[in-house]
Parts: sequence; C-alpha cells; structure tokens
Amino acid sequence: MPLVTDYQQVKDVYQEAAELGVAMPAFCCEDRETLEAILASTKEKGEELGVEDLPVLPTWTVRYPPRGQMKLITACGDPVLGMRLMLSDLELFASEESPYGKLRILPNADHAFPWLDGDILNGFIDQLSVVMFDASERPFEENIRLTAEYVEKVHGRVAVEGAVDELYESGGEQIKNEPTTVAQAQRFLAETGVDILVPNVGTEHRATAQEIEYRSDRAREISAAVGKILCLHGSSSLRPASAANLPDDGFVKVNIYTTLAVSGGQAVAWHLLNNLGNIFTEAHLEELVAKGVIGEVAGSPDFGDNELPIEPKLAVVANPPRRDAWFAAVRDRCKEYLGLLRYQRYAQ
Repeated sequence: MPLVTDYQQVKDVYQEAAELGVAMPAFCCEDRETLEAILASTKEKGEELGVEDLPVLPTWTVRYPPRGQMKLITACGDPVLGMRLMLSDLELFASEESPYGKLRILPNADHAFPWLDGDILNGFIDQLSVVMFDASERPFEENIRLTAEYVEKVHGRVAVEGAVDELYESGGEQIKNEPTTVAQAQRFLAETGVDILVPNVGTEHRATAQEIEYRSDRAREISAAVGKILCLHGSSSLRPASAANLPDDGFVKVNIYTTLAVSGGQAVAWHLLNNLGNIFTEAHLEELVAKGVIGEVAGSPDFGDNELPIEPKLAVVANPPRRDAWFAAVRDRCKEYLGLLRYQRYAQ
C-alpha cells in the first residue's frame, strides 16, 4: 500500500496503538540492509499474528551532529541525496510488487534541527508521516517559540514530534540535567501543539551500559497529564524489564538504533572470523599468525566455514554474505522489540 503520510491517517495509527497499549518502535536506519530488515521483521511478525498490515516506522536523522544518518547513506555524504534514496527505496518496498507491500509504512525524520535541516523540514514533509522538530538545545522559551511556529506552519500536513528538553549523549562531557517535570510537559504541549511529546526521563542516546536511571514514575505522571502521546529516545540504555513496561508508562513510540547497529556489526564480525580461510590466501593467514593477530586454527579447513582450497572465494568476499549476516541479525533484533512492545495486541 502507499506510504502512510496523510496527517489524519498517521494520527489514526497512533490512536490505535495508544488504545491497544502498544508502543510502536521507530527503528532508525542509515542503509538499505537495515531498512529492509526493519520491514522484514514486521512482515514476519504479521505472518505469525495473522495480521498483514502491521504499522512499521522506519526512522532516520539527517544532519544531526552526533550521527547524521542521511549523510551516511552514500559515500559522497550528501544528506539530501540520502533522503531521496531512502524515500525512493521505501516507495518501492511499499509497492504492490514488493513482499512488504501490505505493511503500513510510516517514514519518520528524527532530530531535525531547524538551523541545520531547514530544507528537510520544509521540503520533504509531504513525504513523511512524522518529523521531529528538535530545538531542545535552545533555552526552554526559545524551544517553545520555534516549535510552535513550525507546528503552525505545517499543521495538517505532517505530524510533529517535539522535545521538551535535551537528552544528553552517553559518554559526553555535559552534566546531566533534571528529568522533565509535569508542568514543563503540559506547558510545552499547550503552547506548541505538537502531536508527539519527547520528555527527558533519564535515558541517554547511544548508551550501551546499564548505568542510567530510567524514571518510569515520571513518565507515568507526564502521560497522565498529557495523554499517551509520548516518545522515548535513548531506549538502548534501558534494561529489558523497563522496556517491556514502556506502553504502560504512556509511550506510544520508542526510538531504537544503537542495539540494531551492535547486533548487525557483531554478526558481520562473526561472519568474517568464520570465513578467514575463504577470504585470505594461505600466505596472508600465515603472516597474520606470525604477527600474533590470529591463531593457526583460523586458517584451518576445520575452522568455521572455511573450505579448501584456502584462498579468496567470490561467494564470500563479495558483499551479499556480509549484507545477509547484518540483515538477519537486525531483523531478529527488531522482532524481539516488536514482541517486547506488544505488537501481538494487533491480533486482538
């Protein structure tokens, strides 16, 4: 089916999720392999549930300084070209000829700073379901003003996500700020009119350690005051038990990226390790052994997926097997989140 970009249709998808008690994962991506893995995970989940039109939220940043994902789509680093490529891929994946054509696909632009991504915020909104207008780096009053001006400008054309205050980067030098208060969330929503609200409840972007304190109690207090319109960022810093409770805490959308990259990257690394004898010559492997980089067993035909003769093999050195290793790992990790965040309720 066509991409879901009509404003009212997008609102209906979010309302449905809120009523079912589902938190929709917004899986972030910066390459075609991850994009298709996101769609494949949702298709497979739908087949298990007997629901062919599950919603799926492919999401990406553009020039966001910590990780501008549309700058990473191509080697040339052109973020606008990256946007066009990502959206054109989604159009094809959503077509009737595609195996993913019956999914409800809602493309999202994440962390669009108006002073960096104005061309995206103004030029691509009719091709997106949600844009995160992120002015959270600015003082609270200015954040409200800038966000409100944008919401008024695009009202009825695209759903807008806004951040009440800034979430810090894991490992950064910034001092942690206090969680968003209920009063701040209420005022931000009332004065901006955003459709989706991002509160700071203790999570951090790109955190892989379990050292943060997620404030479930504060999330529930905010949700009770503003409704089930919350989006969580920094989900990779959560323990699984906390993640499973996000729908009850008032979150209808959960941004997820770091854990996907870790799963995919490790899968590719294992693939390479298990195929050293299919990638390098015997001489190359002997050199690596002599340098202490690998052990002798790595070049043995009995190790991993090695096959005689020990030499580069086109089926292994070309990109598809690495793509497939990444794809499978990311697809499976996405499916875990679909279950964790209660997609099974779409079968009710």
